[in-house]
Amino acid sequence: MKTALITTTINVPRVLSLYRAHDPDVMFFVAGDLKTPLETQQFCGEMDNCIYLSPELQKMHNYKSSELIGWNTDSRRNIALLEAMRWGADLIVSVDDDMIPIEERFWFDVHYPFSNPFNGLRLGAAKTWFNPGCATIPKTRTRGIPIDTTYDSAPSFAHNVQVGAAQGVILGVPDADAMTTITFAPAEIAVVSDVLHSGFVAHLDCKTVFNSQITTFRAELAPAFAQFYFAQKRNTDIMASMLMRRIMREKQWYTYYGPPMCFHARQPRPLFNDLKAEMYGLEKINEYADYLNRAPLPKDISVTESCRILAQGWNGPELEAAMAWYEDCEQVMK
Repeated sequence: MKTALITTTINVPRVLSLYRAHDPDVMFFVAGDLKTPLETQQFCGEMDNCIYLSPELQKMHNYKSSELIGWNTDSRRNIALLEAMRWGADLIVSVDDDMIPIEERFWFDVHYPFSNPFNGLRLGAAKTWFNPGCATIPKTRTRGIPIDTTYDSAPSFAHNVQVGAAQGVILGVPDADAMTTITFAPAEIAVVSDVLHSGFVAHLDCKTVFNSQITTFRAELAPAFAQFYFAQKRNTDIMASMLMRRIMREKQWYTYYGPPMCFHARQPRPLFNDLKAEMYGLEKINEYADYLNRAPLPKDISVTESCRILAQGWNGPELEAAMAWYEDCEQVMK
């Protein structure tokens, strides 16, 4: 199974040496940005199976979506994703440069949900919101989950099902929404519940999300993972996850939550800025979820075509970038 790791950074991503120590063969694609130090190119060049995409190299690729997504943004990860698709990855792992893998079995845990049918716990209920943060200690509200709703964690089981996307376990600073962080100042997560440590899947028809911090997905789904921070701000990976889950529903592919485990070594940052950057989602997320739930998809069409249909629900400035992105996807997948 050809596996690619993608990330973007404005630092020297030294944590990649730890990912590399756990597996010498996974291909790394690192998208630089205008603020990325020159040392990053040297660091990546000295590591086996690691391709650094400098701003100059990204411009040379002449992707139609590149300038539309802009610079000095986490969305440069899109270019690393395109290159992973071009390389022919089967699985793609999206990580942030402040996520530290903490177990030697990291890559085993990455592959496990995709190498075997899942038989185990299922949480959530159809047409209701499910909060994956219910399984952390302390519990927290996952970024992207609406604040003005109730959540249903109804337990059931899934038998012999396939996983399309897997959200890893985040220790350290939780990926809580800014409102929760400001209000409750959640402590670092040092342990998680047995439920999360064992791994579970979310109901196919529930409404829920995952992020891009430590997430693995089948490469076939990659067109749905594009991010448009310039328009969607801190909701962009959340909306990408909802789009991907809608397409996964057609394939009967589940979202998995569980190992691998990483420690989120997030640096202090202005939380009110995070709150401002999440306002778009606070206003739009329920509307977008309802749109995805009712939007029909023709049978037997490609993921890219499904994305084109479902992206019409955005009706914002990201739509132009999204359409250019889907053209880029088709180009690299030829």
